[in-house]
Amino acid sequence: MTIQINIGDHTSPHAGYVAFPAEHRETMRWARTRAIWIARNKPSADVYFRGIAAGSRSLTALLADRSVWVNYHATLVVDGVTPGSSFATECAIGASAFRMGRWTVLATLIHELAHCNGAPGGANTIAEDALIHCGLGKRSEMATGVDDPSTPYLPGLAG
Repeated sequence: MTIQINIGDHTSPHAGYVAFPAEHRETMRWARTRAIWIARNKPSADVYFRGIAAGSRSLTALLADRSVWVNYHATLVVDGVTPGSSFATECAIGASAFRMGRWTVLATLIHELAHCNGAPGGANTIAEDALIHCGLGKRSEMATGVDDPSTPYLPGLAG
């Protein structure tokens, strides 16, 4: 089993969370498949996700949870959002992530899954730092705060 991608078979309780348009579904499926590959092949990803908050799970366990829904949000001004408190079962990826390309969609998915796993929003970088442990950024970026445009990790991105 795996997290669910809303292709029109789910009605989210959150305003603006809708099914992925047909032109984005293949990219979203690729991102989910790549996230599963990361969980299987990057042990640091599971370790980091288990340590996010009390009660958090490994990335492997989170990706296997069919109660987690990933939705599309056409008017979102940021790449992604997870509403409400931590341990949510709904998140959305916006059009801006798709404009940047599939690696940004993957990075956004990982970031939002970190929120679904207990990473708080606000001024901390816990969700974005998950990308480092998933092989989507460089430790030098996190240490120096200097962005490497060859990775989707954004040093210092809070929320």
